[in-house]
Amino acid sequence: MYDFFCVYHDQFVDAFQRLDADQSGTLKTEEFVAALRNLYSKLPSGADLKRIIAPHVREGTVNYREFLSGIKFINKKYLVSAHEDEKKKAKKTNKKKKKKNGGKAGRRQRGNTKVIMPICTQDEGPRVADGGPPAVYLDKKVLVTDLLRFGRDRRPRHPIEDDSGWYLAAPHRSRVHFRDLVRARDVNSLCVALGITQEQSGSVRPMWPSVTDDNYRRRPELVDRFYKTPLMVACSSGDLQLVKLLISGG
Repeated sequence: MYDFFCVYHDQFVDAFQRLDADQSGTLKTEEFVAALRNLYSKLPSGADLKRIIAPHVREGTVNYREFLSGIKFINKKYLVSAHEDEKKKAKKTNKKKKKKNGGKAGRRQRGNTKVIMPICTQDEGPRVADGGPPAVYLDKKVLVTDLLRFGRDRRPRHPIEDDSGWYLAAPHRSRVHFRDLVRARDVNSLCVALGITQEQSGSVRPMWPSVTDDNYRRRPELVDRFYKTPLMVACSSGDLQLVKLLISGG
């Protein structure tokens, strides 16, 4: 809600000012709630809405600019406006340092940097049925190959010729966040975890076929804590071939 207010702040103020006959910056609580519902359809209802609006009510009226600023229902470290004054102070201190040091800014002291944390985040979810980490962590597939027999310059003439898996111990199971697999373009792991077959993958052919085990069923609903899907991560990385692969897999 606060993010929405930040993006459409001017539109909200204009709408409230048209209802504010004497331009006092306040509206009656009932009028304010009704106008807010028309402007923001996802407004919480019942006790949650009362809890948010209650700190802004004075003598039956609400200061709409104060409400839109979010200073009374959002933690200060998440407020965009809370960091504007800090930037101004930082500029002034930098100017003073330049004067003292003959035009050169002094070193920034450690521990003074404040990182603005994103608001719209979610938990990665509970552990999966087999006790492993959350579902966003996918199994990384590692080839079992005898490097004494085969290598980059000595590849097997046929996949059947590489029988290393029969006499070499399988590597330890490792799970990697799907975001890292997409950025590293680990097609094999993604195809198995998301259930993409060799026919669907097209020119990008995985090393393993699709499996039907419950742990590796299609997971199109996978989202990380920032609500990004594997397809969104692939798009942000600019990997067109991987984007086509994920779309073909549903």
